[in-house]
Amino acid sequence: MEDMSQYKKIYSDESAEYLQSMNEALLSLENEPGNAEHINVMFRAAHTLKSMSATMGYTNIASLTHAMENLMDRVRNNEIKLDNNANDVLFECLDTLEKMAEEPENHSRFDITCLLESLSSQAGQEPEVAPRAGNGADAKPRAAGEENGTNIRDMQEDGLNIFKVTVTFHESCVLKSARAAVAMRNLSELGTIIETEPSVEDIENERFDLEFKIVVSTKEYANKLEVAVNKVSEVAKVNVLPLDTGAALSRQQDENNNLKSRSTNSRTAIKNIQSVRVGIERLDSLMNLVEELVICKIQLLQLANMHKLNVIADALAGLNRIANDLQEEVMAVRMVPIEMIFNRFPRMVRDLARKENKEIDLVLGGGDIELDRTVLDEVGDPLVHILRNCVDHGIETAEERKKQGKNLKGLIKLTAVREKNHVIIVVEDDGRGIDPCKSRESAVKKKLVTEEEASRLTDEEAINLSFRAGFSTNNEITDISGRGVGMDVVKTKIESLGGSVKLESVLEKGTKITLILPLTIAITRSLMVKVNEATYAIPITNVVRDMVIKKEDLKSIQGEEVILVSDEILPIVRLNRIFGSNGHDIDDNVMVVVAETKGGNIGFVVDEIIGQQEVIIKNFENRFLKKVKGFAGATILGDGSVALILDVGTIL
Repeated sequence: MEDMSQYKKIYSDESAEYLQSMNEALLSLENEPGNAEHINVMFRAAHTLKSMSATMGYTNIASLTHAMENLMDRVRNNEIKLDNNANDVLFECLDTLEKMAEEPENHSRFDITCLLESLSSQAGQEPEVAPRAGNGADAKPRAAGEENGTNIRDMQEDGLNIFKVTVTFHESCVLKSARAAVAMRNLSELGTIIETEPSVEDIENERFDLEFKIVVSTKEYANKLEVAVNKVSEVAKVNVLPLDTGAALSRQQDENNNLKSRSTNSRTAIKNIQSVRVGIERLDSLMNLVEELVICKIQLLQLANMHKLNVIADALAGLNRIANDLQEEVMAVRMVPIEMIFNRFPRMVRDLARKENKEIDLVLGGGDIELDRTVLDEVGDPLVHILRNCVDHGIETAEERKKQGKNLKGLIKLTAVREKNHVIIVVEDDGRGIDPCKSRESAVKKKLVTEEEASRLTDEEAINLSFRAGFSTNNEITDISGRGVGMDVVKTKIESLGGSVKLESVLEKGTKITLILPLTIAITRSLMVKVNEATYAIPITNVVRDMVIKKEDLKSIQGEEVILVSDEILPIVRLNRIFGSNGHDIDDNVMVVVAETKGGNIGFVVDEIIGQQEVIIKNFENRFLKKVKGFAGATILGDGSVALILDVGTIL
């Protein structure tokens, strides 16, 4: 038997995509039970996943998807309708398929007998285990050589075009049968498949080389068929010819003349959207190489300036431009749509709401906004916790909402927008909101604050107690939100990414949580400063301004140094004291960098401002260094020395 190990990664990636599309379609079908588009998505995805799994020898996955395909075939033919029971069975099947797809080699360990029986019962059929041959078209095509001349003539007399489509895959193509199934599915959307060469059974069992042929009857012209097949990855060539070279060819000629330039553009567009799957590890490796190139570029530019090497100035300018372009391209490759994590939440909210006996709509927006893959991977868990809290604590039951005159169905909005170099994610619900009085009582009870401290808290400050470790206003432990551990972790995680969290809530109206995230955490422009002869980097996104003040302008309030700037009392922090030295405290003039933090602006006293520079952020790998507050990482400077990058949000 052929060694399939090299294909497993491809199967894993593509199966995840098909399962995700099925989840989304099924969620939509709960609200629009008869929507033909969503029904067809379910059917086609099940069929393609069945073919892929059969090719790989994952028979349990193939059997289960085949049974789902049968059910959806009856639904799309209006023989049966999906009800809540059928939807529950299909969701259970998708959950099982996701587990099997995570470890497909162990697919046989999963008992799918009950699921097959449930699917067959819903479809009104006898249970089947093994997948049958079939291509997913509206009518099952015949193998070439069967008698069909009369049918073809009848179709031509009815004004239909009959084409023979020859599809050739690349020599490196994997999962040929699955890709052939997708090609046939695309063609079946444009007409009727009459026959195939070789037979459908041979195609599904991958008993063909790199080429197969399909005869199609359609009202469309050749160009449209060619575009449809070219959408399938790994297709090297598509040849579409009329079966009848007489009338059909004549009818098509005028259309070809009109569409010639458009067809060329379409083929070019198809080539442009074809993608190559690259593992995130390889992208990380490429990013590391680009970072090394940027460091070398900085070193060369500094050397040229120091030694006035004008003779190589032009070459260095070219290197600088190329390095910057390469850096931007690699950064762009790492950017992925935020919908990659957004799309997994509708199903999660649906299941949690049913468990809590609540009705909740989740509205998504801004899924096309792009974010660095590293940031996106890290923000998934915080969003899961926030949404779980919305379902468990935020949205009321239908009975509660009715008493308050609210819509019986709760609403959660999850949106993303881009602002300059940041992405802002907002989670907002129309639930019960946070009671600041209960927040104060709970904080006192858990000894997070004293009664006196609690009494002095504003409502906004009381609400933000939610970010304290161990804080919770809910006395009851639930399976959904647990023991109140989470919002402090959310805050810590977002701040570790260089972002911030804002919490707003109005009692009985709802709660809004805003996450502000950097587009990327790999390369950032920073203000370079010196403190105690050491160099530090302050991210430009935090810097408001720099200024020089006189020592006598410094004032003291409750033992803390401050300065009045434009009617604003600015707290002053001497970095040399934080870093363990008195440094230049005796100087008459004080150099201050004003930085923005979540609690307001702060003035950091430094010894010298060097200037702005791009820096490569290297995270601390040592587990002890990771726990040190005040630093976001380190960077290598042009002279080879190391500078620490300040995290102004945690330095105090």
